[in-house]
Amino acid sequence: MHRLFLFWLTLFGALAHADSQPPEDRIFQNETSLGLILGPDVAENSFVAAHCEALQRYLQQIIMMPELPPPAARIEIIAADSSSPLTVLNKGGVVVAQIQIQSASQASSQLAEAVSRLWLGRVAVAAGKPVDGSQPWLRQALKSETLAMLRPAMVDAWYRQGRATAPARLRDVIEGRAPDFEAFLFWRALRAELGGASEQVRVMIAVSRGEDVLREARPTKPWDEEAWLLARANLLLTRMPPSLSMQESADALRDISRFIFDFGKGDTVWDGPALVHYREAKGVKIAMATRWSALQREILRQNPVYHNAWRALGSWLENFETATPEELNELWGNYLRERAAAETLQREVKQVLVDSNHL
Repeated sequence: MHRLFLFWLTLFGALAHADSQPPEDRIFQNETSLGLILGPDVAENSFVAAHCEALQRYLQQIIMMPELPPPAARIEIIAADSSSPLTVLNKGGVVVAQIQIQSASQASSQLAEAVSRLWLGRVAVAAGKPVDGSQPWLRQALKSETLAMLRPAMVDAWYRQGRATAPARLRDVIEGRAPDFEAFLFWRALRAELGGASEQVRVMIAVSRGEDVLREARPTKPWDEEAWLLARANLLLTRMPPSLSMQESADALRDISRFIFDFGKGDTVWDGPALVHYREAKGVKIAMATRWSALQREILRQNPVYHNAWRALGSWLENFETATPEELNELWGNYLRERAAAETLQREVKQVLVDSNHL
């Protein structure tokens, strides 16, 4: 009896000890065309995989990059107590990107950088070069292009930001100290200079291996500050955004509704009702027809906040030659009301954004 009691006591103790042990950490894996993803959370792994596939689509569909040869590659999602948020290593011929996701708001940006550096590392190691020897500007450019594949609206935002801000210095862009959108614009401007897909592929592979190809990218003149500024301006001027921001729509509306004519007393700014008295003048007829055509062409790109104001101005321009002065006054008054309502809504939206940033 005493022995049986000791047996059950020992068994219960062992079971209790087993129950008190923490379960072993589970590691899930996702296989992508870029590499293997290892992490403790299924949803997190899928999020990483989306960035891998976005970069792969960009390389295959936009750059026409051929499939990479080995080495193998993987992304490891590591614990939040790691000293570095991103490390790229060559582990016995396997390229490994170890990433610590620091916050939900920065996760996509971090992952875009991680998958870009993983691909660049694969190219470098395949050629016997250091895994992390690629040039910083291409890392930033591929990171931005990956984000653009996932969120196409970012492209318009970056072009708009480029038009609204002074250009970064070329040295800052090349050394990776400029904002991401400047690296994005630099790569797109450089691609326009390079021309064909085969040349773009050659440059990407060379830069991945740490080579400086910017000196030979332009046969007639090397890339310098002047060349960068000119290429950047050409890029921004040749691509009109499909939609405008609130402020851009407001500015464009003020421009298209501002009338300057000289009726014998020098250039004078006229509002709509005052201009109606001169509508038989040949110059006024030509100018109004031109404005009406421009408005029809541009109205589809306007920000929704200002859409009604643009429509109201369009009604006034459309009827400028045929409506009575009283009818035109009424149409002009409707335009002013719609513009005032849009400006009020714009201020409210801006205030909400300011308040949300302070939360």
